[in-house]
Amino acid sequence: MKTPYYLSQKPMQQRGFTLIELMVALVLGLIITAAAIQLFTGGFLNARMQEANAELQNSGVFGLDYVARDIRLANYTNINNPALTEQTPWGGIVLTARTGTGTNVNLPVPDKAPFISNGLLTHSVGSTEAVSTVKNEWRGLSNVDVSSDQLTIQFVAPNAMVNCEGTNVQEGDYVIQRYFLRPADDPDSTTSKEYGLACDANTPAPLSTPDPLKTIPTGFGDAGQVIMPRVDHFTIQLGTRAANGNLAYYTVNQYRTLANAARTAAPPTVPPRIVSVKLGVLVRSVDNTRNSAIDLTKKIDILNQQVELTDKDTKYARRVYSTTVALRNGLGERL
Repeated sequence: MKTPYYLSQKPMQQRGFTLIELMVALVLGLIITAAAIQLFTGGFLNARMQEANAELQNSGVFGLDYVARDIRLANYTNINNPALTEQTPWGGIVLTARTGTGTNVNLPVPDKAPFISNGLLTHSVGSTEAVSTVKNEWRGLSNVDVSSDQLTIQFVAPNAMVNCEGTNVQEGDYVIQRYFLRPADDPDSTTSKEYGLACDANTPAPLSTPDPLKTIPTGFGDAGQVIMPRVDHFTIQLGTRAANGNLAYYTVNQYRTLANAARTAAPPTVPPRIVSVKLGVLVRSVDNTRNSAIDLTKKIDILNQQVELTDKDTKYARRVYSTTVALRNGLGERL
C-alpha cells in the first residue's frame, strides 16, 4: 500500500511590485518619453529652419542675380556721355526726367506733357524726397522702420532678349525698367505686409520704329511682375568717383543733395560720376519657424543701415543679401 502524499499546508507566496517600484518605473518611463518628444520637436524645428534657409537661398541669391544681370546692361551704348550724373542724357541710372522746365536730365523724352512721373524714377527717402501717393509708383513700402528705395535703369538691348516682365525685346530696342517693393498678391492692397520685389518695364517699340530712343516709353508705370517674393526691405547705394579719384557710396537722396550743391556752388563744379550700384535686400522665409533663437528686437545691418523690424511677433527666418554691379562705360571718357 502506497503511502499517501500530503500537500504542504504552507500558504502560497505571491511576488509583485511594490508601490515604490511602480512609481520608479513610471518616472523612468516619463523621462524616456520626454526625451523622445524633445528629440522629435528638436528635429522638427531643425528641419523647418533648414527648409527656411533653402527658401532664403533661392529667393535671395538667385533673385538678386537675376536683377544684377539686367543692371549690368544699364548705360549700354552710352559711349558719348560716359560721365554718368543726374544730368547725363540717356544715362543708365534714371534720376531725372524731362519736365516743362528741366531739359538737362537722364530721360529726355517725351518733350511735351504728359511727362514721365517723378514717382517712377530712382528714389530714396530724405530731404526734398517724399514717397508718392499715386497707384503703382514709389511708396517706400517696407517691413522695417526705414522706407525702401526704388531703382530705375535704362539701356538699349544689345541683342534679342526678354525684359523683366517676360516680353520679347529685339536688338536695338530701348528698355526702361523699375525695381520697387509692392504687395505680392494684390498690387492695390493698402493693408498687406506680404511684399515682393517687382519689376516694371516699358512696352518694346514696334520693329518698324526708326529710332527707339526717340519713342515715348509706353506701358511704363504699372504694377509690373514680382521677381523676388517675400522681401521685407530693398535699398540701394550709388558708387561714385570724384575728379580726384576718390570712391564713395551714397544713398540716392545723398547723391541728389551732393549734385545740387556742386552745381550751385561758386564756381559750379561737376558732381562725382556714378560708376556702380550696390543693392541690398532683406528676405524672409515662407513660414513662422518658431525658433526661440531668433531675436526680433535685434537691429539688422543692411548696406550700413541699422534697421529694426516692425513685426515683433512672427519669427520668420531672415537674411540680408547684397551685391555690387559696375556700370558699363562708367569709367570711360568722352570720345
